[in-house]
Amino acid sequence: MTKLIKNKKFVSFIIALQEAFISIIPYFVLIGFLVLINTAIIQFKINIGVSFDVIKNFTKVLQSFSSIIPVIAISFFLAKRIKVSEIIAVLLAVTAFISAVYYEYDLSDLKNFPFGFIPASITIPIISTFFLQKLYPFFALNIDIKDGKAHAYRLFSYLMVFFVAYFVTMLFYITTDYYMDFMIEKYNPFHTELPDNLLLIIRNIFVQIFWFFGMHGEHMVNALFGKNILFDYIFPNLTYGEFQRIFVSIGGAGAGLALMISLLIAAKDKAVKKIVAITSPLEFFNIDNILIFLAIVFNRFMFLPFLLIPLINIFIAYFGIHLLHTTFNKYYIVWCTPVFFDAFIKTHSLSAILLQLIILSTDTAIYTYFLNRYFKTLSIETHSNKLENNLEIELNAKTDIKAFQSNIELIDANVQVDDIISKLNKNNLMIYYQPKVDIKHNKADKFEALLRYNDNGRIRGPFFLGIIEKAGLAPIIDIWVCKQVKKDMQIFKQNNLNPKISVNLHPDTLTSTDAITKILEILKDENIAFEIIERSFVNKTATSNIKRIKQHGYEISIDDFGIGYSSLETLIKQEIDELKLDKSLIDEIETDKGYLICKHTIKLCKDLNISVVAEGVETKSQLEILKNFDVDLIQGYIFSPAIPIDKAIKFSHNFNLNDF
Repeated sequence: MTKLIKNKKFVSFIIALQEAFISIIPYFVLIGFLVLINTAIIQFKINIGVSFDVIKNFTKVLQSFSSIIPVIAISFFLAKRIKVSEIIAVLLAVTAFISAVYYEYDLSDLKNFPFGFIPASITIPIISTFFLQKLYPFFALNIDIKDGKAHAYRLFSYLMVFFVAYFVTMLFYITTDYYMDFMIEKYNPFHTELPDNLLLIIRNIFVQIFWFFGMHGEHMVNALFGKNILFDYIFPNLTYGEFQRIFVSIGGAGAGLALMISLLIAAKDKAVKKIVAITSPLEFFNIDNILIFLAIVFNRFMFLPFLLIPLINIFIAYFGIHLLHTTFNKYYIVWCTPVFFDAFIKTHSLSAILLQLIILSTDTAIYTYFLNRYFKTLSIETHSNKLENNLEIELNAKTDIKAFQSNIELIDANVQVDDIISKLNKNNLMIYYQPKVDIKHNKADKFEALLRYNDNGRIRGPFFLGIIEKAGLAPIIDIWVCKQVKKDMQIFKQNNLNPKISVNLHPDTLTSTDAITKILEILKDENIAFEIIERSFVNKTATSNIKRIKQHGYEISIDDFGIGYSSLETLIKQEIDELKLDKSLIDEIETDKGYLICKHTIKLCKDLNISVVAEGVETKSQLEILKNFDVDLIQGYIFSPAIPIDKAIKFSHNFNLNDF
């Protein structure tokens, strides 16, 4: 499962299906409420001033389109993901779907149009959109129009592609339809002689697995295997479908009402609690799509309880009904009848409601246990503690550190961060040093400390920093770097050197007061400068911590000046000791514009009494120009890449500018 989650194409495909199923929730919620109104009118003989037949027929009309709605949604979101025209993809999918339905059903009477999800509702939009993308490069009319009609001409370029993709889709569908039907028929467990109770268990397992992967489980199982079992009787006057809705799926798929209560108990995030509170009224009508996507989909921690709870409910309900001698009337319960109300109108007995409460309590206890484990594992504190233990670092104020913000990031990144943290330890991290050469005084007594990773003997750059940053763990890495630099400073001193070492501090580190306090303690009285990027000054806490660093006598260097967030205001308002011209500017120094920008930036810094480091210098011509600009320090491959401390010591002792 982990490998599947890491597969970007697979994740993109699943997310498209998720988006599609989420988008059609309002449509099915509306149908659900209309069905509920119909039920209430019949049960309580309510007069709402509108003919019951009008509401009933309107509901049926909406329901009759339920097989084509997912076709539209799936084709649209898949097209959006794979970057083909959404409107063309939808038109193609709908046309192919209607053709497929005509091929399989007698549509001489439109009443025969299939109701609910059928296999083609899922397969046709996937197949047609796939062929649309693959065939476009071969059959598109390559029209390059740049005026206001460009969009219209772009759609027109799909003219030939549309027809070719349509015929290929239909050919593929018709060719494979027989074999798909044969395979489904052959391996369909619901066409066997297995006991109905066992079939209900198998059906629930399939439903939950589909839901876990972000696909509407009930619709998918109905489309693939049918729903005949739901109309058979498990008890007198109680169908398997009613048994499922009243006792197994209390609050929706996977016992959504219990999931809602558990989230309110276990979740620490206020935003999560707010979403749960907003969606809570829907749970009583068995609509829990939003909560499933919030807490279950692709959440490997919740897969086991989500799969097992419906099975546990089946056993509790089945034996509970026998023990309580519960009897049922002939009134048919529809899927959106509210929890507790459904049990009462089906039995006119409090024993059924008591059984629902027992099931609900059991489910809530199980979900709460697993959710507590999930939120603990997911929390920044857990990740932080694990990385701290690996690197032998203690950081107290974890509230200063940010965590992942979105569910989509969690899907793709939580697996990565766990994997990376497990790999990082003090034995495979190391510090390399890149010289910052003083070309005026022919010295190499300054270095930048750069993090490296020992991958089974192969030294790599810190490829993991992006995911570590997103997980909010950058301060721990920065503290480890400072501890290692502290140790290395002693080695430098033992070799009669006291170089100035530049240490990079991440913006998140600068916003953590506890982290800065610890860094200042570690590097006390050492010959250190700190390199920061300009966006650090946006945060007030970071700005305050930068002032603390200055007050302790350390120099501040602005890194990567000239790219991204670069502002002259920083040079005016902040106490800067050094500015590093980014390699992207140095690369352009031999062009007219690049020459002028570098020249005047260096001159400006000189007038402001700010030292200038040119980083990324690689050629002699770049070096000569920078000499003429009176730059202070040169850092780059022309002198040396980042090197281990023993080589850095030799480099400093033996450096002579005339050798280059």
